[in-house]
Parts: sequence; structure tokens; C-alpha cells
Amino acid sequence: MLKKTIASAFKSKGKRKMDRKELTYTLSFDLKYFSHETSKKVVEHAERKGLLKEINGIMEPSFEIDEEAVEPDFKPDVNRIFSDESVFERTVDRIASATGRDRNRIIADINLKQLSLGNVMNIEVVALIHAAEIGLNVIDLVDDVEGELEER
Repeated sequence: MLKKTIASAFKSKGKRKMDRKELTYTLSFDLKYFSHETSKKVVEHAERKGLLKEINGIMEPSFEIDEEAVEPDFKPDVNRIFSDESVFERTVDRIASATGRDRNRIIADINLKQLSLGNVMNIEVVALIHAAEIGLNVIDLVDDVEGELEER
């Protein structure tokens, strides 16, 4: 959600770089996603998460914004932005971004896949399998899944 929000701001301006003030204004006043104060916090959060880097006062995404699908009616959920999303949620978001499919449908497909595998694998693992089967590179999430499963 956070990555898509940042991509949306840059895409709306047709830019790859903006100063912090312009980015904050874009999120709050142009796109009307959040209040001005919340927009400042979103930018700071994206920076802490490594999605934005600041060089000489200019903010630039650390990812390729064109690879992030942003639906015309996209409206970010501030609660999801600030929650530490599980690997499962991040996997579902990645599938949704890549395919444009509805999150609920994706989750239903993952649940069906889990059943077809005999219900012996954790849902996070099944989500990665599903993502890989539709051609997504999710190797970067494997260690995160391992970490989450070890914490249980």
C-alpha cells in the first residue's frame, strides 16, 4: 500500500523526483489522500522503509514507479500504510499490483491452492507458491516468510 501510494504521487506529477514539500503537497492537496500532517508522516515512513531516498533535499523513489500498477480509483488506507504488514499481505499486494486483480479474489485463490495442497502448508508459503506460479519474482520474500514462521 505504501509503495503504491508513493508511486501514485510521482506518477500524478509525471516526475521521478520532487522536493519533500511538493511530495507532501501532492499527497494532501492534489490527490487528497491525507491531511497535510498525515502526508508528512507518510513521506517520513516511506523514507524509513527505504522506499524513498533524499539527495540534496530531493526525494526520489528507490523503486521503479512504472512497475507499480496504480488503479485510477486508488485511495490508500492510512491504517494499512502504518501497520507493519505481514508477508502474506505484502504478497497479496504484490499479486494485486502485478495483475490488477481484486485482493479478495486473490486471497480466495490462495485459500483454494492451500486446500489443493492438502492444507499442510502455511498460508504464507502457499501465497509465495501462487505468486511464483503466475510468474512473479518473490524470492525477496522467502527470508521474510521464514522469519515470520520462526516467530510463531
